[in-house]
Amino acid sequence: MGGFGPSSVTFVSTRLGWALETTATPGCDERCGRLWRTDDGGRTWSQVTTPPVRAPDNSLDAPGTVGVRFANADDGWVFGPELWATHDGGAHWSPSQLPAGVGQVVAVEAAGGAVHAVVFGDGFRMMTSPVDHDAWQPSPTTVPTGAGPIPAVQLVLHGQAGWMVVVNRGVIGGERLTNGQWRQWTPPCVGVDGPAVLAASTTTDLVAICDEGVHAERPGGEHTYRSRDGGNTFQRSTVAVPIGPVAVASPTPTSWLIAGADSNSTGVLMRTVDAGATWTTVHRDDQGQGWGELGFTTPRQGAAVRQSQPGRLLMTYDAGTTWTGAHLG
Repeated sequence: MGGFGPSSVTFVSTRLGWALETTATPGCDERCGRLWRTDDGGRTWSQVTTPPVRAPDNSLDAPGTVGVRFANADDGWVFGPELWATHDGGAHWSPSQLPAGVGQVVAVEAAGGAVHAVVFGDGFRMMTSPVDHDAWQPSPTTVPTGAGPIPAVQLVLHGQAGWMVVVNRGVIGGERLTNGQWRQWTPPCVGVDGPAVLAASTTTDLVAICDEGVHAERPGGEHTYRSRDGGNTFQRSTVAVPIGPVAVASPTPTSWLIAGADSNSTGVLMRTVDAGATWTTVHRDDQGQGWGELGFTTPRQGAAVRQSQPGRLLMTYDAGTTWTGAHLG
């Protein structure tokens, strides 16, 4: 039987945040989650009302994920594969009124007064609503899933700007949010035969890390691709990234954090403060290789989810220099 462990975390200020625990218990159909709230920046947590989370569809042709996101102290969502919404700070939850038949929800982010949800059905499609009530509208385009066995999607927002990337072995395609509309966009690393992870520190500063050639028997290593114009163009760095990251965060345009595993399969967090010229290991443990979410609320405060057994939530308050475990409950 699997126990509960952190799977997702969200902060709306340096003090106020929520963390979602889910269980690995086989056959769990509902009541598979526990939601926690912190009012002191992740130092202490208390359990709060949790919607009836159930395990996502983890079949080979469907991405499976469960997460929590809040836009402010009142409006929040728990997703995967369904979508639950609260507009009173989590005191009450109800099924969000998405259009019928859109598919399962695999990613949610909120910024700039809007919440955006990626749904998986016949490809990946974006849905958008105001944060304070359900008024979901679909984007006019759909990103295909690709021919690989396990499609995945990453959704990144910063203010009024946003980017969505679909990966299935390699980068398949994406969309970009400009002037309030999601439109087709060619993300970095299309055609390099490997996956990519993406982060944004401003509406114009982006960093992507691509594992080049890993699925084409011509591995070229991991390299950063940096954009200073909102994703119109990217410049590839010739300096290789020391690990193959599964997540990247960008608290400032030149400070980046990556989560992955070293050559000994030990889980590590690494940090650069000079746009990838040099990297330093800032956290290491041997409790499995998996990492979930990695993100920053401010340039100094961030969180990471360690997918070990049991899972762990890590916090930093010094721009990623040191990380400490957060205890839920």
